[in-house]
Amino acid sequence: MCCDQGQVRIPLMREPPQPLKSLWDGETPDAIEFWTNIRRYNAALAFTSLGVEIDHQINMQGRHAPYVFRVHGELCHRVGQLLPTEGHQPMYAQLYIYDPESALRERMQRDVNSELSERTMQKLQNVLLEHHRYATLFRNAHELLLQYPTDSSITIHLLADPARDQRRYNLPTVGEIAAVIPGDGSQATDSCDIVLHRRNGPLQRISEGHRSYACLHYVLFFPYGEDGWHWDLQMHQPHKDKQRMLSQIRYVAFRLFPRQAEYSALLCGHALFQQYLVDMFASAEQNRLTFLRANQDKLRASLYSGLEDAIAAAGDEELSLHEIGQRIILPSSFTGSPRYMYQCYQDGLALARHFQKVDIFMTVICNPSSSWPEIQRELLPGQKASDRPDLVARVFHMKKEAIINYTSKHGVFG
Repeated sequence: MCCDQGQVRIPLMREPPQPLKSLWDGETPDAIEFWTNIRRYNAALAFTSLGVEIDHQINMQGRHAPYVFRVHGELCHRVGQLLPTEGHQPMYAQLYIYDPESALRERMQRDVNSELSERTMQKLQNVLLEHHRYATLFRNAHELLLQYPTDSSITIHLLADPARDQRRYNLPTVGEIAAVIPGDGSQATDSCDIVLHRRNGPLQRISEGHRSYACLHYVLFFPYGEDGWHWDLQMHQPHKDKQRMLSQIRYVAFRLFPRQAEYSALLCGHALFQQYLVDMFASAEQNRLTFLRANQDKLRASLYSGLEDAIAAAGDEELSLHEIGQRIILPSSFTGSPRYMYQCYQDGLALARHFQKVDIFMTVICNPSSSWPEIQRELLPGQKASDRPDLVARVFHMKKEAIINYTSKHGVFG
């Protein structure tokens, strides 16, 4: 489950800087306050905003219920212009072009951060300014745009694709920017680019396949700005002529397992870890939907696209193609699609037809707040079961498989 029998080989996560590590590991009042408000600390220090509607209804129903991160609609990350619009407070990446004292003051003055510890915020800000590679890049981008005060068409593209010429296009390791490109930013750009405008530029969506998609938002998990999943990663298959692409699901699954040689800040992330899991699964599902939308011909979707039905229904009358919309067909392999649900329904009928009358309908549930020893003994200090949804799901899966094996092979029901 962790590395697909050695086929997934990616760099291990680096140990975080000591000031941040002391907050992850400590049990002091500062560390506990940091765990409690970790999502707000991360949002205050992130370079990109989370473009999604968050549903707080479940969390408002009871104070003692486990925290649940639930969203509505499509989830994405966005980055705006370098300078704030006049009359508005700077936020996200805009604060990294300010001097540290001004940036700290702006962060603490926001209403959502009023209850946070200024000492902890300053400690985290100093860590990111010193270690995160994009902190220097955004500050230098601002300084570079100031060299063209009269040209509003200048934009800066941060190019992070290693397949390009390293000397010309790769992200710099010192104080320079990858490219300065004239234009209003409306022209088509590569999904590996991050386009920076001086002011009044549009919000730009960071592609889910961008290698910096995760590190620009989850700065507390990736304080060095490490690369995440991207389209160029491949499986380790030395005995095969053609290498398979490493999927986003396999990449994230590799990150979710503890290893003796790795310090995983993800597993210490409490509520932010749950948000990260939802984000990564949503982006993986959106990538799958994008693939299905672009490969309808390969799926033979025209066989059930409705065109034949529309022609048959028109009969002898003239058919207007303007009355027929473009349908995107989801195959039964896409979990949750109508064809997937219909296939499950047909499988259920086939089972009833083969085994005749259904005698037992058994529902298996897991109450994470209970003292399941398999969950409790794997929790890190200060954690609750709701802080480790990966662990709860893994234990539940093992128990479900054990129940199926016990009932099907040992004949417990006769």
